[in-house]
Amino acid sequence: MRSELAPTGAVNASYFKRYCGRAPYDEIWLDHSGAGNCVATLRRMRVPVTSLAVLGAATGQVLAHFEAELGVRAHGCEISAWAHARIPARDRRRVERADLRHYLPRLARAGRTFDLIFCNALIYLEPRDLPAVLEASSRVGAYFHFYSNTSEDHEPGDDQRVTLRPRAWWRASFLASGWAPTRSRYLWRSTRGPSVPG
Repeated sequence: MRSELAPTGAVNASYFKRYCGRAPYDEIWLDHSGAGNCVATLRRMRVPVTSLAVLGAATGQVLAHFEAELGVRAHGCEISAWAHARIPARDRRRVERADLRHYLPRLARAGRTFDLIFCNALIYLEPRDLPAVLEASSRVGAYFHFYSNTSEDHEPGDDQRVTLRPRAWWRASFLASGWAPTRSRYLWRSTRGPSVPG
């Protein structure tokens, strides 16, 4: 079955009602989003974040989480009309309803930068789309938090996933696109974009 995240489709309510093939997104988002890991990693590594882009903001819980934990009101994008409509109005103004494949290059062309990009949606893209996305993101974000499925560790019930590859494959993809590893396997530092003190 073709992924609903494909260029011609859209993510519908059923994806969020059985997120990762398990339960409603609203009930399990924190366990599956990687937002908790992101905050803990940033604190442990003392990475200051004053600006943040969330690629795949879903219904907005992750935005509220980052504001509460980091004191940062995130910008970003969400491909699903159903999810985007459920983002609280105060946050939705900063979240475009857009495909990250188009959103990121637009940010890069406009010279927009963020201290951090948070994204766990790369697995929903085709492998051929990833180099351009990662390259554009390396010019937009100083850091990139990527907490997602690999062939070694993944959600078996996620029937929307398109790309399932080993950690080594993801590492090579990041390295080839302007990203350098950090002490955390989930956090990458841009070698071509903005820099963050510390």
